[in-house]
Amino acid sequence: MAQVSFQDAGGRLYSEMQKCIIYIQNHPDQDITMEDLAGRMAYAPIQLSYLFDLFFEKSLEEWDIEKIRAYQGKGKIPYERVIDKENTEICFVRRREQKIVAESILSETEKSQKGSFLETAMEKVEEHAKDNWRKRTSTEERMLFWWHDSEYWFHFLSGREQSKNEGKERGERETFEVVLEASDYAVFTWKENFTGRAAESMLKMVLKYALCDWETENQIWYDQNKIYFISYENGKYYVYMPLQKRIQENYKIKSTKQERKIYGLNEWIDYIDEHIKEELTAKNLATVFGYSERHFRNVFQIYYDIKLNDYIRRRKLYFAAQELKKGKKPETVARQYAFKSSSRFSRAFHEEYGMTPEKYYKEEFRNEEWIRYIDEHMKEELTAEQLAKEFHYSKDHFRKEFQDVFGMGPITYITQRKVQFAAKALREGKLPAEVGKEYGFCSRNGFDKAFRRVFYTSPAKYARAGAKVVNLDRYYSEYKDKIKISYIDMDEIKMAGWTIIANRREADIPAQLAFWLDEHSPQYRKLNALTGEEKGRDKIALWYQEKENIEYILGPIVESFDNLPEDAFQVTIAAGRYAVFESDQENDMENLPETVRMFARCVLYGWIREHRDELSLQRLTFERYTSQKMYLYIPVSEKGTGGNERKDEKNFEKQSEK
Repeated sequence: MAQVSFQDAGGRLYSEMQKCIIYIQNHPDQDITMEDLAGRMAYAPIQLSYLFDLFFEKSLEEWDIEKIRAYQGKGKIPYERVIDKENTEICFVRRREQKIVAESILSETEKSQKGSFLETAMEKVEEHAKDNWRKRTSTEERMLFWWHDSEYWFHFLSGREQSKNEGKERGERETFEVVLEASDYAVFTWKENFTGRAAESMLKMVLKYALCDWETENQIWYDQNKIYFISYENGKYYVYMPLQKRIQENYKIKSTKQERKIYGLNEWIDYIDEHIKEELTAKNLATVFGYSERHFRNVFQIYYDIKLNDYIRRRKLYFAAQELKKGKKPETVARQYAFKSSSRFSRAFHEEYGMTPEKYYKEEFRNEEWIRYIDEHMKEELTAEQLAKEFHYSKDHFRKEFQDVFGMGPITYITQRKVQFAAKALREGKLPAEVGKEYGFCSRNGFDKAFRRVFYTSPAKYARAGAKVVNLDRYYSEYKDKIKISYIDMDEIKMAGWTIIANRREADIPAQLAFWLDEHSPQYRKLNALTGEEKGRDKIALWYQEKENIEYILGPIVESFDNLPEDAFQVTIAAGRYAVFESDQENDMENLPETVRMFARCVLYGWIREHRDELSLQRLTFERYTSQKMYLYIPVSEKGTGGNERKDEKNFEKQSEK
């Protein structure tokens, strides 16, 4: 612990208190009150009183004002303190946006009491915790913070996170609804073994270090536009200071509920759009969503039927195009959407929109009247003669003017524009044959040639690479009735197999499954070699964690793990109760990739969300392929009986053989 003068300190609290001292020294003949200082410093008197007490550990009335005025050195503070940073614990957390319902801590009577701000607040939040303990109910996090309302009245508030569907509380005190914005926070508290003082004294110690020293020591700056607050949780106080920039290091996550939002599948797309201007990678997205990188890539493709990087790139380009339309220059847009260079942005943009960003930008600001007319009549048969007549030119003069403005003749421009409109329709999910006819191309071959000249690929391939993703909620609502459910009590089974994605970073799992399960493929023969063809018809597929990697493996049921190849995975699936799902199709193998996606979206996404209380997370989920059918097994608790009962596994095997 070091004793230092505040002259050696930095930080905003020190700076504000130094201004107070200068004001007192500059008015030697004036009776100084807290109202005077507050007016000078643009604070509410109640808030400045709190800060003054926190900093000096005494009120203004307890100070010897004449001693301050006589102190040598303008702006010098006649005060030294002990910095207890050795006893202060610091970590970083990331918190989501939270809606807080809060009430004012101090009544008008309490506001007039000296030194009562922090002490009164601590008593009140601890009263809530004790009351909840007596009622045997869980104690939620309580927060203390300064806030001003719409009329700029300052309040010292105590609040908690507002629960869903909760309105304003009705009580004796007025309540406020405050939003704490999402942010990275530096979190300060005292170390567990440091109990040499009263809690109020230790909290003041932590607050002063956070407000006076830490910023300047570490050159990490607070976000002055966001609220800092004191949190009381699990019997301990924490000071949360919002940061200007994200901290790129491991976070100490103490409480998942309050400090790290868990994103569901249906929120992945929204999260990407909300952070589209950042450098989004599979690695950092996987961390946010709680997956390994490769596993996240594969799961994303199963649900949304598009590779993750392709989706991010196309969304960035979509938003970039909107910015170009607003008049932002291409180089500015490239930086804004985190492209590594302007040349990469230009190549990617041309692949998506059939022209460079520079050309796209310029076209928005050329002769708008001509462009607007062409766009409005895009699906008609436009000629140079017709356009010249419309804009009161001779045909030759119009062609020359058009060439000067657009760098190409009117017919070439119209064809390119038709192709660009057609590309937009393909991105929206329309079929190539339908789109070609809609935009006046005489034949499929003519549309294909024109499209290739602009996009260097065929309309069919371009359509398949679209960034439009499945709405999982809508899909589940539409297809859930195509899946039947029953329950079985299953004995333990053993399976052996190999990963179907080898060492590739990502793969289309449903397509790979169809390839491996094709009876004519060498992979199918490899699987059957473990058990023989007759027994090998019954295959198991599942996600399996091997050390740090999560592999998707496929293989037959085996009687034992003896004499297996060294590279084969060996998995024991525990006995217990399972919900078993099957489609209403007679043959699931005819279009296996789409069937696998249907099961993932309807069961692993939809059904599981509605039946979380039935799940038994200690056992594996797996797929079973037999007799041209797919069955998905979800482990459930003993109480799970929500459908037709299957008494044992033998009955299921007999049924699947039919």
